[in-house]
Amino acid sequence: MRMTNLYNWSIAKASSSKAPYWVGLIFFLEIFLILPLDAILMFFCLQNRKNTFLYIAVATFASTLSGLIGYFLGHFLWDLIGPYVVPYLISAASFARVSGHFQEYENWALFIGGLIPFPLKALSLAAGVFQLGPLPFALWMIAARLLRFSLIGGAMYIWGEKVKGFVDRHFHRIVMVVGAKVAMAFLFFWALAH
Repeated sequence: MRMTNLYNWSIAKASSSKAPYWVGLIFFLEIFLILPLDAILMFFCLQNRKNTFLYIAVATFASTLSGLIGYFLGHFLWDLIGPYVVPYLISAASFARVSGHFQEYENWALFIGGLIPFPLKALSLAAGVFQLGPLPFALWMIAARLLRFSLIGGAMYIWGEKVKGFVDRHFHRIVMVVGAKVAMAFLFFWALAH
């Protein structure tokens, strides 16, 4: 999807009466999408500032559900795909080291990973693969996502018009910065594995 098309699509959906449902659907599908969801939440909040707190709540709930899907995929499918991944893509020693780091810093890893623009796919699948608890995963995801989306939505609510002008002028750059989170995730896992 070209940046201009994404921009126009976001504005149209954010202006519709079904905007809260769109927020829920988009953030529920976060595990499968490669879209800059922070930028989309910004648009929805800017287009209808009186619904900002509703959008924050819906995005938090839907994003956490999406993360749980990734968690359970990682948890239950690892036995099937693990034998093909460990010997070919990562050594057993490196996998054990990453697993140890993840389990040692479980709560902080989940909270910080959910708070920063780190791909939910990577975080939730890794939490499932490394057998972290589903309840702590859900609780830390809710806390991190609620804080992150509240910061985004709160900024739109307080400084909406100034932010809207900035976003309109620099949309492409914002999308590129948010898109860099994919590269950060791969770099992070590569560094942990080596």
